[in-house]
Amino acid sequence: MRNQRLALVILLSCALPGSAFAGRVFGDIKFAGKPLAAGVPVRIARVTGEEAKPTLVAADSTGTDQYGSYKLTVKEPGKCLLTILYEKQSASLEVFSYKEATRYDLILDKANGKLVLHRK
Repeated sequence: MRNQRLALVILLSCALPGSAFAGRVFGDIKFAGKPLAAGVPVRIARVTGEEAKPTLVAADSTGTDQYGSYKLTVKEPGKCLLTILYEKQSASLEVFSYKEATRYDLILDKANGKLVLHRK
């Protein structure tokens, strides 16, 4: 009986989809003290390879909602690059994905005509 339960638990854990172990990166983005407009593209890419020559692997993309919120899924934990495309410019920020959901509330600013992204 005990062996049957153990076998059932092992079988069920193997049957779970890979996304069950994925981490979520989510948060709100503000620009000029207000939530970013709906539909602004937000992308996240995993940083792989050596530090001297990193490689970006696209993980997920979405658009902001009416409250400037975003939700992204990254299948593997580790260093990532989050990029926002706004007014024909892009701004990026290094973030980390964990097995648990991670909140990144962000502020988008303009400095010398260029977009700058940083944590709240």
